[in-house]
Amino acid sequence: MISQDVVLVRYGEIALKESWTRQSWERILKSNIAFCLHKAGVDHRISGSAGRIFIHSTDVRAAGIATQIFGVVSASSARTVPPNLDDISRAAVQTAENAMAEAVRSGPVACPDSAERSDSVARSDSVIRSDPAIWTFAIRPRRFGVPFSSGEIGRRAGEAVRLATGAAVNLNDPQLEIFIEARRERAYIFTDVVPGLGGLPLGSQGKMLALISGGIDSPVAAWMMMRRGCPVSLLHFDSRPFADSIDQSKRCAEILAEWSCGRKINFITIPIKKGIEKIQMHHPRATCILCRRLMYRIAAQVMEREEALGLVTGYSLGQVASQTAENILAEQAAIGVPVYHPLIAMDKLEIINLARKIGTYDVTAETKPCTAVPSKPMTRARREEILQAEEELDLVGIARSLAAEATEIGIGDCA
Repeated sequence: MISQDVVLVRYGEIALKESWTRQSWERILKSNIAFCLHKAGVDHRISGSAGRIFIHSTDVRAAGIATQIFGVVSASSARTVPPNLDDISRAAVQTAENAMAEAVRSGPVACPDSAERSDSVARSDSVIRSDPAIWTFAIRPRRFGVPFSSGEIGRRAGEAVRLATGAAVNLNDPQLEIFIEARRERAYIFTDVVPGLGGLPLGSQGKMLALISGGIDSPVAAWMMMRRGCPVSLLHFDSRPFADSIDQSKRCAEILAEWSCGRKINFITIPIKKGIEKIQMHHPRATCILCRRLMYRIAAQVMEREEALGLVTGYSLGQVASQTAENILAEQAAIGVPVYHPLIAMDKLEIINLARKIGTYDVTAETKPCTAVPSKPMTRARREEILQAEEELDLVGIARSLAAEATEIGIGDCA
């Protein structure tokens, strides 16, 4: 393991922005990183330079925490040395020797099909681990503002490692990669690049109001918008006795708050039973579509109070009867607010895998379906018919009445 004194944090799209936007988003990302490190009790100092953020810390948890923050593409625990070829070469040798020693201590390589491998192959792994002469390595150099080239770094450091360890250079498929970033102020040496979440820093984009049902998809959709930089408020429609998922929705809100870098998430609940009953009585086959229009009408009013710039759903095209292209067109016609569907082209398995990663899957997997769904739901709704039905039922008036019954709680830590 490398003896770290800093973590290099890389970002992606931020670097493409013009100067004012880039600096603003960098400040937001640094603030988000600082909050999460402070919350975890990691002693640190943060700085930045030429497309990198540096976490100055010896705490081995720092890199892992950074990679779980929106906007971070990857992170590397590194050691720093003065930016000259002699110190860089010595550090590269020490890094190689430490990596080889660590490999020897950890024993033979574990492979997925190890049960089927021969004893001779297993012995071969052990030899490779313990004999530096059988090791292969590569130097991966970069430079910023130093008076020598990347090629010079590679040649000097590579030759030093080869002579000190007896390992062979293999640039195509090495067992060990040693990364070197030589910058004007310091040189950084590391062996691992840990992938991050990517996206944009949370808080760099406008706030969204995400509809959350207690099912698998909607919290994933909210998380996806958070990953694109949008803080969220969550709106749950309490449709008891047709569906009872308020506890699951609240628990999902608590999990999403863990990703929010110190921003409280408003969890809003509105009872919708009266509206569903009226829709069922007059237009049973269109229950899902008209219920959804009622939700959008209510949500538009909540959006205003929350100062949100759009609605977010967990729709995935064709996943259920209500999510056909025709139905989506009919239910969102003339709503008057932007509606985002971040999961629209994702398969169910992709959504489930992401829910597992986020931590919401186990909470939502047992949520029961809504019993108000008709046995033969409308799948190819006509826009004109739905708009006429909405007018007959006065869904706008019902929405205004129900929106007044909203209750709200704040969930999560505050920065």
